[in-house]
Amino acid sequence: MDTEKLLKDIRDRIDELIDKAKDAGAEAREEMEDVIEDLKEQRDKLEDKLQDFKSKNEPKFEEAKFHIRKAAEELEQAVRKLFRKGPGAEEV
Repeated sequence: MDTEKLLKDIRDRIDELIDKAKDAGAEAREEMEDVIEDLKEQRDKLEDKLQDFKSKNEPKFEEAKFHIRKAAEELEQAVRKLFRKGPGAEEV
């Protein structure tokens, strides 16, 4: 599951808990509010860690994409050369 979708799912579930807490009795509501606050803090920590991970690793992903793109281009050229008919078909 995509991390963005996972975080959205967490947000949605917290919102559901908030709605349910409104209908609960006073004691249950207080307990649920404590749980909700804990969940929000954990969610915020996850979002911060994800953002930190992305910012630290984005250059690596960009470099990897560049190398993969170059490799794909070279592979395409090799396949074209391999299946080319006519003059130069024997070139390596």
